[in-house]
Amino acid sequence: MKRLILAGMVLFIAGVFLALLQMWFAPWSHELFLKLEITLLAVFVVLFAIWFTRKEYKDYKRQLSGDRLDD
Repeated sequence: MKRLILAGMVLFIAGVFLALLQMWFAPWSHELFLKLEITLLAVFVVLFAIWFTRKEYKDYKRQLSGDRLDD
């Protein structure tokens, strides 16, 4: 779970870094830059969906076992 959060943070920071590079130095064409950003966003969304699904599943299992969710 912590690895997914770390991977998401790395992807977010990479996207910001790419945007800053493109803004200041324009190393890529506009089309390639958009493809890179959309790819990073898509991977970020997939990681977020996996993280959320795992979290909900763990909460559901805890709820079935009688544990309190707010502990």
